[in-house]
Amino acid sequence: MRYRPLALVLLVLLPLGLGAVAVTTDGPVHTDPTFASLQPPTLPFVPTQGFLNATWFCAGVPISEGGSGGDVVVVNPGETPMEGSYTVFSDTKGVDAATGAFTVDPRSTWTLAVENASTGTDYLSAMVEIKGGGGVVEQRADHEQGSAVSPCSNSASSTWYFADNYTLNDSENSLVITNPYPDDAIVDILAVNPQGSYSAQNLQGIAVRGQSVLVIAQRLMPKEESVLAFSVVARRGRVVVARSQRYRGERLGFSNTLGSPSTSTDWYFADGENSDDVRFERYTIYNPNDRDVTVAAVALGVPMDDPDFVNLREDTIGPGGVVSFTTAEWEGLPAGRHHMAFSSESDLGVVVERAITRTAGDGYVTTVCLGAPTPFSQYYRWTMGIGTDLAVDGVLIVANLGLYDGTVTVKALGPGGEAAIPGLEAVALPANGVVAIAIPQLDAALGVPLVVEADQPIVVERQLPRGADLRGRSASLALPG
Repeated sequence: MRYRPLALVLLVLLPLGLGAVAVTTDGPVHTDPTFASLQPPTLPFVPTQGFLNATWFCAGVPISEGGSGGDVVVVNPGETPMEGSYTVFSDTKGVDAATGAFTVDPRSTWTLAVENASTGTDYLSAMVEIKGGGGVVEQRADHEQGSAVSPCSNSASSTWYFADNYTLNDSENSLVITNPYPDDAIVDILAVNPQGSYSAQNLQGIAVRGQSVLVIAQRLMPKEESVLAFSVVARRGRVVVARSQRYRGERLGFSNTLGSPSTSTDWYFADGENSDDVRFERYTIYNPNDRDVTVAAVALGVPMDDPDFVNLREDTIGPGGVVSFTTAEWEGLPAGRHHMAFSSESDLGVVVERAITRTAGDGYVTTVCLGAPTPFSQYYRWTMGIGTDLAVDGVLIVANLGLYDGTVTVKALGPGGEAAIPGLEAVALPANGVVAIAIPQLDAALGVPLVVEADQPIVVERQLPRGADLRGRSASLALPG
């Protein structure tokens, strides 16, 4: 790792994707990008209406060892009923995939309790197909250590990557692999720590039966690792891979999320904070390539009145390597909120994840989140099918990737369509700044899908209550579009 003088920061902003906003005397002009195809696969996004059908693949929900299942939520933002079908896959041999049909009323949601649709041993997962496209599908996994929300994927993939895995203090890290197709898939799993790679024979050539779930349990993984990355590569077929983590020791809580199906040259994180409430904020960079990659990290949205503070660091990650750092190592980082941007200094992509452990009541909770990849840096609208049921502070964290001051509008989906939430019609958002937004105590704003719009390109994360009587939050990226 090395630091570079602050004067070079502006040279980094253009490769970070901020150059997508043109600087003119008339202000920014923008159009939302659209995805013409699903290749290469990326993190979940809201598809355009141009698709004849839309298929969503969900991460999977735990049904044992403290897991109590979970919900798949389908959102219909349109003015006509939405029809579709679901398939639930089991990890138990001999249990066939369960299927069913559904209809979602206009401007409404439909919920599938996954654990009621099939039987399994440890995990069940779901695939949702929507006729005519449109809509949004997300999953909430329930566990005694808290609920975790994750958008469902727009596609299966032959590759999946995870940068931040943790197995210290008997923490459990499992990979949940779903094969939604009739033919068997064959996958190889590679584990990487800072000292090198781990490719045990029992993690190579693994068969995943057609239309089933396979759980790679902690007992097959490297143990007592604080920095650990994984790649899952299918020799044959395409799969959907999620990571389920139950933390113990210096991390606590439950995390359940999809991996990244591809690398990216840029990654953006809306949430970051230097305060007494944050025990640590860790970023882990995984380079699955066969060449070195140098990655620049920039802390944004912070005061720049300290001439000794350098808000840029560089790390070189060797071939197939992983590097991790905490913001406590970043000398002089100002107190308060910040957001982070990472950029590869070559055409080779990497995967970056963030783990934050915050005080929660008398204890603490850890949450892990992927950043937003390069294609997501040009979006002015973000959607979430699962919002908050409670009126609490800091539910939405919005980072401004633009060069101008802007405003943010938060909308709720109701029977009349999208409507701005009173008091959140025009939230100020400074250039390159970040803002935490509370959802007020209004029936129309709670327990419903939310939409965040801005007049600058933004990245949106949500910090949802963990459920039941548990303190702390669970973080996840919203969906662009």
